[in-house]
Amino acid sequence: MDKKHQTRYEDLTLLPRRWFPLPRLDFYILREFLIKYSVLLLVFIILFILGDVYRDISDFLENKASVSDILLYLAYKQPGNIRFILPISMLLGCMWTMATFGKNMEITAMRASGVSLFRCGGSIFVVGLAVTFINIYFNEALVPFTERSAEIIRSNATERRRYVRGLLTYRSNDQQRHWLFNNFTTGNIQNDVTLKTFWTDGMIDSLVLVPDEAARRRMILEIFPGKAERLLSLSRAEMEKQVRRELVGRKVDFYGREAAYDPENETWIFRNGNFISYDRNDDTRFSASTGTSAIHEQIPLTELRFPKNEIPEATNDILNAVKEKDDLPTWVIWDLVQRSPNMAERVKSIYMTVFYYRLAFPWACFLAVFLGIPLATKNERTGSLLAIITAMVIIVVYIVVAQVFLVLGKAGILNPMFAGLAPTAAFIACGAWRIYHDRN
Repeated sequence: MDKKHQTRYEDLTLLPRRWFPLPRLDFYILREFLIKYSVLLLVFIILFILGDVYRDISDFLENKASVSDILLYLAYKQPGNIRFILPISMLLGCMWTMATFGKNMEITAMRASGVSLFRCGGSIFVVGLAVTFINIYFNEALVPFTERSAEIIRSNATERRRYVRGLLTYRSNDQQRHWLFNNFTTGNIQNDVTLKTFWTDGMIDSLVLVPDEAARRRMILEIFPGKAERLLSLSRAEMEKQVRRELVGRKVDFYGREAAYDPENETWIFRNGNFISYDRNDDTRFSASTGTSAIHEQIPLTELRFPKNEIPEATNDILNAVKEKDDLPTWVIWDLVQRSPNMAERVKSIYMTVFYYRLAFPWACFLAVFLGIPLATKNERTGSLLAIITAMVIIVVYIVVAQVFLVLGKAGILNPMFAGLAPTAAFIACGAWRIYHDRN
């Protein structure tokens, strides 16, 4: 460059970057964005309502449910739909707004006035952050309640009975207990419950080696019909040692006509039932006793208590375990994993992958702005159509990649933290790079 042109460029004074305050510009951008965002939210909500009506309305009509039940059911379903609508609408609204500004050359005017691309979307970033916290609230507090309420309304309206889970089975996280519920209700008292587990020292102390000598003798006679006389002829200490050696680790089925959970003492109480023990030759621990040999007949029991150290799961744990993992709040998942140190690795991978995914997904509302602004203003002359198409492609790619990572994480192929966080982290990194690249 010659001296003449160099002097001319040195005389130019660049306009300083403008940050705050820009109330008139921010209000204008915020108004235009909220109008478009509201339209998109309304359209998506209507589409989801139509989907719920198409899928579920026949069940209500066939059972002649009231209009109020139908409307209340649809209302309870909406928070679950809205949590997925919020990030999609945020991305589309952001791109629609900024693409419109680009088409009208308003972005060019703002940047020529010293307002950076990042600063142009300042008010949209604020809305995105606010919507992110709203989505976190929906995911953690509102949706689990509304989804459960919707299912209760549907069950009451279509089946004319309170919400239950018929023939529910539940396997404990440490794989040591298998529950069979004839009808699992939402309360702490269950009827007709079978617990398939293994004898422990605590169970032996509660049922067999009781302080009352007559009761202890009667129980030994019933449990060991072929060995009872030999066991009873031993000294007290040796007899207890032999009984433990015979029973600990054996499979045993406990049945209670009523099984109540005491949340205050964290204790399960089986009443008016029976129990039966099996020999060690069963091939599968939790088969329905097929192919196993019982070592004694069914022995009735009046009441049997299982403290937390023997049965750590509560009724809510069982109910949460049979729910879709994706519908559980993150604090429930974290608490469940922390209270189950012996949880199988496969099960733990499922819970932790969902945990990290649930932490990351609400931030897609805020992260959508990082991609929406630079992509929408990339081709100002092409108008908003290309921006909308680009947004739809990005949404589809993000959802597909996130779901693939989720499946791989649940299967234990990918680290749960990486599987849950990577797609969203890549989403924000790509948007941040685009904003940095187009910052001038």
